[in-house]
This record gives sequence, structure tokens and C-alpha cells, in this order.
Amino acid sequence: MNSNKSHSSVQETRVYQIEDRIYERRKLLRFKAITGNIVQNALKTLDEICVEEMQGDKSSPSRMEKYSLLHHYLDYLKRFCEGKV
Repeated sequence: MNSNKSHSSVQETRVYQIEDRIYERRKLLRFKAITGNIVQNALKTLDEICVEEMQGDKSSPSRMEKYSLLHHYLDYLKRFCEGKV
């Protein structure tokens, strides 16, 4: 009888561990989805700024280089959130 109780306790522990993993996985997926959405909006805004900058008279090469680098970082983060990295 004691071994049945012990076996049941082990099973309950495993169930709780699985439930915890599922919960943590869902939290991570939700975080990645929200982050991905924010990055997508940031990339869109950055592209709009770039278009405005290129239409202006004082477009500087260093500013365009910084834009390109920032775009690269955001794009990487977006792909990471989508699971493509």
C-alpha cells in the first residue's frame, strides 16, 4: 500500500512538472509574439523615417549607416521571435 502511495506521488509530481513546462512554454510564445509585433511596428516606423530622410535635402551617409544597422538589429530580433533564426 505504501508503494502505491509513493507511486501516485511520483506521478503527481511528473504531472505538475509537465504542466509547469507547458505554462512556461505558453508564456514564452506569448512574449515572443508580443515582442515580434512591437518589432514589426518599429521596423515600419523606421522605414517611414528613412523615406522622409531620403526626401530631405540633408541626408547624411552616417545617418543612413545608423539606420541600416538599426534596421538589421530589429530585423534579426523579428526573425528570432518568429523562430526563423
